[in-house]
Amino acid sequence: MRMRTPIGIALLALAGCAGGGVADPLSACSAAIQCVGDDDGVEDDGQDDDGDDTGQGGTGSADGDDDEGDPSGDDPMAGLPCAVRDVLVAECGQCHGEPPKFGAPMRLVDFADLHVPGTSDPTRAVFELVGERLVDVAKPMPPGAEIDAAAKQVLLAWIADGAPEDPQADCGDEPDPTGDGDPIGPDALPCESPTTLVAHAQGAATPFHVPAVGADDLYQCFAFASPFAAGAQATAWAPIIDDERVIHHWILYRTDAPPQGDTFPCDTSLQVQADFVAGWAPGGGNVEMPEHVGLELGGPDEFFVLQVHYHNTAHYDDALDASGVAFCVADEPRPQTAGVLTLGTVGIQIPAGAQGHQETGQCGFLTTVFWPEMHILGASPHMHELGRAMKTELHRGGGVVETIVDVPQFDFNSQLMYLLDSEIVVQPGEVLTTTCTYDNPGATPVSFGEGTGDEMCFDFVLAYPIDQIDNRNCGILF
Repeated sequence: MRMRTPIGIALLALAGCAGGGVADPLSACSAAIQCVGDDDGVEDDGQDDDGDDTGQGGTGSADGDDDEGDPSGDDPMAGLPCAVRDVLVAECGQCHGEPPKFGAPMRLVDFADLHVPGTSDPTRAVFELVGERLVDVAKPMPPGAEIDAAAKQVLLAWIADGAPEDPQADCGDEPDPTGDGDPIGPDALPCESPTTLVAHAQGAATPFHVPAVGADDLYQCFAFASPFAAGAQATAWAPIIDDERVIHHWILYRTDAPPQGDTFPCDTSLQVQADFVAGWAPGGGNVEMPEHVGLELGGPDEFFVLQVHYHNTAHYDDALDASGVAFCVADEPRPQTAGVLTLGTVGIQIPAGAQGHQETGQCGFLTTVFWPEMHILGASPHMHELGRAMKTELHRGGGVVETIVDVPQFDFNSQLMYLLDSEIVVQPGEVLTTTCTYDNPGATPVSFGEGTGDEMCFDFVLAYPIDQIDNRNCGILF
């Protein structure tokens, strides 16, 4: 499978840079460039940290005149040691640049940005809180802890030394935070007239107005009657990213149940009642299916729901967004049809105060013996807020175990598809196990349920030929 991605994670959404056949989030740096959220210890008050930068992205605007905190008045990054500057740009710059994007609550651009007090703890500077997140096992920064060890050490050493200024630094050109990847977006698709599904206002084709208040962590759904004919297959797709300031990620679902409306707040029922189709998170790129495989799109009697996670922590009042997805549709059906197979378990009982508690679902011999050879292209782990890690493994004959997906630091806010560098073929009779790990700091047990206060353990696996199996849920009930 060829994944067009700059560094990122993209759908079904995330692209792989896995070694040894195990998918990594859509790129060596996908997680390394995902945005630091409000829980980084620096609360956002609606202002950028330097006080006068309004930000820009999508349909927004900025005054472009911000030099407060610039030691030189000319070079916005003056004062930062060159090695520190390069790491911040390469590992954090796609989200925490100027302006911040994808819901990032702050810039990490110049010396002053790292030395302003954190509003959640005015006695400590931002650089101190950054240092904590770099080594935080549960909520690392960057999310997923995908950062080069040497680069991480550069930041930690500088922070341990008190984050000193280097007024003599002369660093030259900045590295490109987006990398040198393939072009992204509908214009880079291998078709002339892709079919698009994008966020929209209620009952209108105009962009959705993201609220200035109440959208710090907003999951908004947008419904569509299927525009596809029966048996339609996608051959490629691309993210449409409109207002970069406020969008965190999106996921597209397909369902045969009529949605509750045209535009509405999402709940977790989609993750149980609908099929995952595609998704995007920062760093994600375009996706092209293998030439002999098409992605199942259903038919005209079905519906699509686009779930968009907005992160308007800066409280922009001009955030108008029409993000979504563009599909290339096959002119003629391809020989193989890919779709989603659900692994995992609903038998979840997490004791109060538990740490590292595990639940396992097994897709066993009695099911897979009736399958054809099943070709796995990717996997999308799904848990709720207590989830800490997930792994799905393939157990072959002779004790051979192969990893399908391994997410050692699960992020509830970035749940998309990890695509494999190469297909993994499951032979009839082989066994798939999915193990979910949880921490429950609460005083009451937690079991399976649809609410975010409940828990789940599902791995949505993209595979073909999906149309040759009757039951697409394997092992989740027993």
